[in-house]
Amino acid sequence: MIKLNVIGDPVMHSKSPIVHGKVMNALGVEYEYDRVLVKKGGLAEYIKNAVSSGIIGFNLTMPHKTDIIPFLKEIDNDAKLFGAVNTVKIKDGELYGYNTDAGGLVLSLAENGFDVKNKDIVILGAGGVSSTIAVKFAVMGAKSITILNRTPEKAENIYNIIESIRDKFNIASNVKFGDFKIDTLKHYTKDCDMLLNATPLGMTGVDLDYEDLSFMDTMRGDTFVADLIYSPAKTRFLEYAEQLSHKIMNGYGMLIGQAILADEIYLDRKLDVSELYTKATV
Repeated sequence: MIKLNVIGDPVMHSKSPIVHGKVMNALGVEYEYDRVLVKKGGLAEYIKNAVSSGIIGFNLTMPHKTDIIPFLKEIDNDAKLFGAVNTVKIKDGELYGYNTDAGGLVLSLAENGFDVKNKDIVILGAGGVSSTIAVKFAVMGAKSITILNRTPEKAENIYNIIESIRDKFNIASNVKFGDFKIDTLKHYTKDCDMLLNATPLGMTGVDLDYEDLSFMDTMRGDTFVADLIYSPAKTRFLEYAEQLSHKIMNGYGMLIGQAILADEIYLDRKLDVSELYTKATV
């Protein structure tokens, strides 16, 4: 029996126990996976209790993804690159940090037949997850990455992050940023290979949504449209894209991908990603 947690504030809405449960059940692993409310500043106490109670690992959500770093003995390359951790493994009383966020998205894109390399990608939104994804795509060799946001200064911050690591990681991607005006959206989406919504617009519990989706009208027919939101399963953003006959994907696959990659770490074994992905989406 292995014991796992997901911690955060808030955390009771987290679907991590469900998704990890599907993976563990498919593997025939006995497990306990609990949601634990840990408020900002409460990591030290939580870690002490986790180690003493035999927890082998935990996932983190807001507000702990950066606060956890001083408690870690080591962090993996993606966690270093993004400056954030979403997965911790406890071994011999020591904590090791990982980041499976962007890897989970890349995995789900691959399962849907999309390869980031040499593609023109437009990301809507400039929050923390947008930064993580944009950096990952740049390192993976996307042809171009355009970040569009209501506050263009936030999009520019992501641009600056990528520029700061360009030489270190031999990044060749053409990185651009801009605002959320309809003309700007039309200009950048008309020839992109993938359009990704990384805003909370249309999410369950969020009052705001896209007021005008007509910027999709001029996109190429083969443009892949993805949304990081998984509740609802199909946002107005995805519904509109589907009506225009675009291939679509919601954010649930990213959640599954993150879980599979984290469970590889917890179990210290290589997993059959495609098989587990298929089983977990049922």
